[in-house]
Amino acid sequence: MKVRKFHVYLTFVTICTGFLIAYSIELTQLRTQARQNDQQVQQETQLTERIIAEKEQNRKLEQQMIDLQRQVAKREEAMAKRQSAAANILGQLEAARMMAGVVPVQGPGLVVTLKDNQNAASSRDISNYIVHEQDVRLVVNELRAAGAEAISINGQRLVANSAIRCVGPTIIVNGIKSAAPFVITAIGEPITLDSALNLPGGVLQTLDEFVHIEVAKKDMVQLPAFVGDSKLKNNAS
Repeated sequence: MKVRKFHVYLTFVTICTGFLIAYSIELTQLRTQARQNDQQVQQETQLTERIIAEKEQNRKLEQQMIDLQRQVAKREEAMAKRQSAAANILGQLEAARMMAGVVPVQGPGLVVTLKDNQNAASSRDISNYIVHEQDVRLVVNELRAAGAEAISINGQRLVANSAIRCVGPTIIVNGIKSAAPFVITAIGEPITLDSALNLPGGVLQTLDEFVHIEVAKKDMVQLPAFVGDSKLKNNAS
């Protein structure tokens, strides 16, 4: 009987021990799972916080990019204005240099050639049928009034102080003597210049009675730069 009680006690102890072991294992597993869950939650929290931080950083970077783009746009606009102003100044400078005659120029224009009349040799008063400086000056002034941008006489560029003087059968332009024929070259709108010279009672109609005149409209003419003393007295008008 004692042996049976021992077996019962042993069986009971064994069962209890197994239960405790099983409970301990289960508890350990639960704790491990809980710890893993805590770690996962912590990782997810950290990841969420990191995502939020990255989004905030991206937002700041986007704002910085927008600000930089605005600054670049302002600088580009300012640069474009400076370039436009520089181009305008350069254009004015080129126009001033052209008007001053310090650079050669080319463009569409008109070529007027004044020659002595063929009847000059047989005329009693030869001076009525040869080209004088006032004839040349009359054509030059009419061309200027019609908007000529640049004018030359026999290759001598006229400027504000250019002188046209008569010395016998020759004229002196910018201190350079030349004889007929006198070739007056002007840059400007060819049709406008030609129309101005051919007005009824105008320059060509007046001079045509005394000297021979040829007028040719040109798509392109070239004028040299002024060579001479810029302080020459103005006798061109």
